[in-house]
Amino acid sequence: MRIVACGIFQLELEHILDEIKAEWASAAEIKVTYTEPALHVDYDSLKDSLTTSLTTASEEKLILFLGSMCHPEIGELSQKRCAARLQANNCIEAILGKKVIDDMQHSSNIFCITPGWLQNWEKIFRQGQGWDEIDARQNFGFYDKILLLDTGVSELNEIDILEFFEYTQVPIETQKVELDILKKNVVETLRKTFSKEILTY
Repeated sequence: MRIVACGIFQLELEHILDEIKAEWASAAEIKVTYTEPALHVDYDSLKDSLTTSLTTASEEKLILFLGSMCHPEIGELSQKRCAARLQANNCIEAILGKKVIDDMQHSSNIFCITPGWLQNWEKIFRQGQGWDEIDARQNFGFYDKILLLDTGVSELNEIDILEFFEYTQVPIETQKVELDILKKNVVETLRKTFSKEILTY
């Protein structure tokens, strides 16, 4: 089996897969191909990367770990290769869950990022979107704060946080989060490919 996943949550996914492989011997042979983290800002490049990864994979069973909103043709791309797909709108929802996202949106205007976003913000916004500081402040000015989810899989770089703040001029807060919801989402997706007898809690 092969997973084709967005590199934006590579560290989180690798951590979870290590746990899953330790729990279920049948999952030991899972391999992962990661797309470049910033490709979701360029639909053509993302489609090309996904198409190449899906069509060149020799494994019979494939799983696509990208959000349904990361590309308008994500469903079609997965169906063409008969690949199971992560059922979440994006990586933030996959980690926090839809209810938490909905509650956040009703309480205030928050832009959530993960360590992967923080590590790749220049590729995503400065290079991918082509935003200079003025563009960034206009686009991020809508938000009350940026919430950096500390998923515990890497040390947060204070310099990166400061540079991203200077770029956006929006307060950045960190919040520790567990990976239980992401693990549940991963397991549920794996169960679509493995039998229920192999992958059960």
